[in-house]
Amino acid sequence: MGAEPDFLRRVPLFRDLDTDALAAVARACIERRYERGQVIFSEEETGQTMYLVVSGRVKVSRWLASGREVILAFHPAGDYFGEMALIDGETEPATVTAVTSSVILSLGRARFLELLQRQPFALALLRELCKRCRDAWKQVELLTHEAAESRVRMVLHQLCGQSGIETPAGTRIDVPITHRELASIAGVSRETVTRVLGLLVEQKVVQVGDGRRLVIPEPERLIDAPCFD
Repeated sequence: MGAEPDFLRRVPLFRDLDTDALAAVARACIERRYERGQVIFSEEETGQTMYLVVSGRVKVSRWLASGREVILAFHPAGDYFGEMALIDGETEPATVTAVTSSVILSLGRARFLELLQRQPFALALLRELCKRCRDAWKQVELLTHEAAESRVRMVLHQLCGQSGIETPAGTRIDVPITHRELASIAGVSRETVTRVLGLLVEQKVVQVGDGRRLVIPEPERLIDAPCFD
């Protein structure tokens, strides 16, 4: 089964393609369904495919020698992953797992390389790769902080920028995220995340809104604290 052109048009990489090119991509896509916890792409696999999230949510993570999982990113519906391995032919240094039941489209390397010859696609890809490089730099900056509180604060600040939605109460982090997932991103224990979030709620830096979504009245307060001195 192929993809719906209307869905592809909402993905930044494809939105500027002409109708015929978009239809060709849609026909080349293969749809698969994954249950919660099912691995979509592992570190050992050589990248021959790009993936697009139609519905659900996936996480990108690495397992350290200690056995601890470090979450590098989440990809919600409308996002994609695996494109870098198609460019350089290297393996993807991460495992991608479905966080919820998900529908994923796959696009093979041959079609991807054809798209690279089209200027709108190539420019869109460069913009997206630049954004991901900046996100990676932020992750490196986060891990240079020794204080657990500062790490949790920085993760929340990054999530405000990546998936925040402005509301009258402040910036709502519009993805469901557990304490364990926050801990894996920040490189701290789940107990530490619970303690720090409790402190931030007490200080009114963070609020818990509908559906347990976190709301940040003033995101800059997250990174304006003594723990960063």
